[in-house]
Amino acid sequence: MVRWIRTRRPVRASRAALIVVASLLPGAAQAQNIQAMPRVRSGETMIAQLIADAQAASVTFRGLVAAIDATNGIVYVESGQCRRSRACLVHSIQVAGPHRILRVIVNTRRDREGLTGAIGHELQHAMEVLSEPGITTSQGMFFRLFGMSMGITGQLESKEAVEVGIQIEHEMRTATKAGVRYYRP
Repeated sequence: MVRWIRTRRPVRASRAALIVVASLLPGAAQAQNIQAMPRVRSGETMIAQLIADAQAASVTFRGLVAAIDATNGIVYVESGQCRRSRACLVHSIQVAGPHRILRVIVNTRRDREGLTGAIGHELQHAMEVLSEPGITTSQGMFFRLFGMSMGITGQLESKEAVEVGIQIEHEMRTATKAGVRYYRP
């Protein structure tokens, strides 16, 4: 049988120990260099590696990811088929706590540089939505995107997204020619 003896000294000692431990936690987290979860993500290994490689090789892609990281958005990039194009931003938005979640779908049956440009193009569209904190519904997202011009295919399009996609593809091709080595699916 265990007997508990109440004294003031153990309580003070345990409080002091708790304060010391608590004060060490933020320093310990910084020492371990724990990074926040990325806001541009993929559950697919090949796409996740592609995103990492694009951040290393393309200044434009890296800046786009940094801009998304500064929002309350999370963008999932997944492989799949879009109706009229090789990549698309799914026109729905989910709210989970303080986060707004968007999905980008890409057809992975293309060359690596073109695929990276397509992902960057769709991330630009995601950024166009995430740059307006008031957009928290699919309807609000649609009205924001509806303000874009119609592309040749009848798709909603922005000049910025077209330019970003072309620039990222160019930077990736330049890195490939320069001998930058990265994962190839």
